[in-house]
Amino acid sequence: MFHRHARSGPERIALTCGPQEWTYGRLDAEANRFAHYLGTRGIAAGDVIGICLDRSPEMVACVLGTLKAGAAYVPLDTTYPAERLRLMVSQVPSIKLIMVSADTAAMTTGSTAEVLDVDRLWPLLDRLPEDAPAPVADSDSPCYVVFTSGSTGTPKATAVRHRGWFNLLSWLVEDFSLGPDSSGLLLSPAGFDISQRALMAPLFAGATLHLLPSRHFDPMMAYRVIEQRRVRTLHCAPSALYLLLEGVGAAGADALDSLDFAFPGGEPIVADRVAGWATRPGGTTLVNVYGVAECTDVSTAHVLADYRSYATTGVPIGRPISNVDVYLLADDLHPVAPGEVGELCIAGAGLGAGYLNDPGMTGDRFVPVRVGQQIVDLYRTGDLARLREDGELMFVGRADSQVKIRGMRTDLGDVEAALTGNRYVSQAVVLPSRDGGQVTGLVAFVVPAGNGAFDPHMVRRDLQAVLPKHMIPAQFVPVGDFPLSPNGKVDRLALALRVSES
Repeated sequence: MFHRHARSGPERIALTCGPQEWTYGRLDAEANRFAHYLGTRGIAAGDVIGICLDRSPEMVACVLGTLKAGAAYVPLDTTYPAERLRLMVSQVPSIKLIMVSADTAAMTTGSTAEVLDVDRLWPLLDRLPEDAPAPVADSDSPCYVVFTSGSTGTPKATAVRHRGWFNLLSWLVEDFSLGPDSSGLLLSPAGFDISQRALMAPLFAGATLHLLPSRHFDPMMAYRVIEQRRVRTLHCAPSALYLLLEGVGAAGADALDSLDFAFPGGEPIVADRVAGWATRPGGTTLVNVYGVAECTDVSTAHVLADYRSYATTGVPIGRPISNVDVYLLADDLHPVAPGEVGELCIAGAGLGAGYLNDPGMTGDRFVPVRVGQQIVDLYRTGDLARLREDGELMFVGRADSQVKIRGMRTDLGDVEAALTGNRYVSQAVVLPSRDGGQVTGLVAFVVPAGNGAFDPHMVRRDLQAVLPKHMIPAQFVPVGDFPLSPNGKVDRLALALRVSES
């Protein structure tokens, strides 16, 4: 689809990053040269290319070139600690190359994959053909790989297929009439599954992709880009949208007026925090999307309209998108009765390729289930939901220890593993803190190691070297030991009451 737009309108602006502007013709040619280079290196379908680059035109060209070469790309988030990135790379043995820049090279030190500096490589690509290589991948081939938090302390790599990715982007374009005027802004961290949608949707629609020219989210910079470039669509977590809305007054009341659509996802949305802005004259249409990284990011959607009702009912996660099926199942994997709560399971075009290098986990979560007279392959999300009488799905919560923090799925066991491996901590239990029902951060109850005084600043400093920012607890509570339930397990409910009381 991108190549078609490049052929029909090579002079149109494909992307901007600060003052830089690349046309569709240039971006297509640069991506083709990179694809040909990968071909000379023997890269083929099934291989994975790591991309550890800040937002830049070269980053986008590497993504497109990797896909044109038939391989999958894995975005390595430059906001993550180097140790976390190395752990991620170790979970994808099929990574052949990692693209870096002078500013990001140190983040991949120690990787067994070959590391290439894009600044040095790019001038050498001029001698390669700028025409598109012959397609190599098919609809079942992996398209990209992202990571989810794992209970053992090791992130899990999950692959999305071309079939699912094409289906999602087609749904966006067709259901919301997106086209060459539907420019978008990439402002979320590169490794986030929402970021893949924000990156590719404008180019799929023939529109302009605007890159926030900053490694970290900068609301004031986002306002300038949205206003100056007249950005029309936004894909982000609700927490990022809240930050933008809170600063609108300082930035100017019309800072976000150009937005036609916002597609918040990754965590439940609080309607009260967006209602005033969304319902203004000529307001922005908000589409609450639900999905998981294992199933192409979006599986259901609800267009927000009845803001008054959301105050008492919450915002639905809607209905399945095109060619995606959703089932609510009990523990025995049989359908629950209408209106009852069940585990939300996803099937259809969005079903992913499973977890790389972890067949056991893949077999646990990607399962064949008899539905009526047929066997359906589906993914068990671990999320609980119920179906309303009007056919809309309502998200209820998690069935396990995972929570969403600023739109990023976090397994509490992952954080606990990092804490118990810390020299100052003997045992740890991590729980979410909430405000108005929303998870706002983490609270760590810790049994200090040895007999010394516990210093949370030292622990936080150590965690910053191994965990992303959103996974570091905001509060540390030292305890002598943990309360136990009658069966001898840690009484997490008692600890949760202490969190709510504080």
